[in-house]
Amino acid sequence: MSVCNTIYIPPHRSYRKIHANKTKLFFEMFAMILASLVVEYIFLKYIFNQFIDFFQKLLLSVQIDSVLKNVEIFGFNIHLIELSFIHTQPIVLFFIVLVMVITVFILMKQHFIPHNVIMWINFFVIIFIVFVLYFIFLGNYFPYSFLEYFELYMTAHIGFVFFIFIITSFSMVLVPNTFSRKFIAFFFIMIYYLLFSLIRYAVTLLLVSEVSIIFAPILFFTLYLDFIFFVSAYSYFLYKSAIRYYKQENQWVW
Repeated sequence: MSVCNTIYIPPHRSYRKIHANKTKLFFEMFAMILASLVVEYIFLKYIFNQFIDFFQKLLLSVQIDSVLKNVEIFGFNIHLIELSFIHTQPIVLFFIVLVMVITVFILMKQHFIPHNVIMWINFFVIIFIVFVLYFIFLGNYFPYSFLEYFELYMTAHIGFVFFIFIITSFSMVLVPNTFSRKFIAFFFIMIYYLLFSLIRYAVTLLLVSEVSIIFAPILFFTLYLDFIFFVSAYSYFLYKSAIRYYKQENQWVW
């Protein structure tokens, strides 16, 4: 009876421990968390309101009547633009649903776009169909006014930004790279995202006030999918760090 040779299989990295200077990691994490809080404070205290004031003047310049309102969210005085929702006729919404259902079937049958991409596209299309059906049958029961909707929108956005910045701070600290590189990468991720949020706010406001209220739920829903951006940015930075230090084993002390 032959004896099988034993093959040693090292445990996966996810089951190993990182041996690093805990004090150094703590101060790096503290610096990133502090930076994220400062950036978010400046954004909410000054930049967002200045953008809203500018955007409201821009709307008035193109003959879109709008009113500037002040609301308090988490202790911040936030400027919001008040317009009114555009309600689309049910017959038009039925036609939109029909087009989207046909689109889902066409995407499922085609072979040019990768299947995983099609799954995500169809996911959003199906969610949008659900929201459109809501406005066909229950549109009169939409529970928010224009100002209430955007106050809820900003409350969710501010809360999400706070928690995702903290989580990203923890994650960036563990990347095998210099603190200066990690801090700069994290800083630019924050700035890019906050500038993007200004553009998204403007687009959301124009869509629900100039096109149709049916965009209101789906655009609010996408706030909670922003984690995809942070995961992608973090993964890319981690990949670049691994490529840079892959020959230096001391940078990856597991």
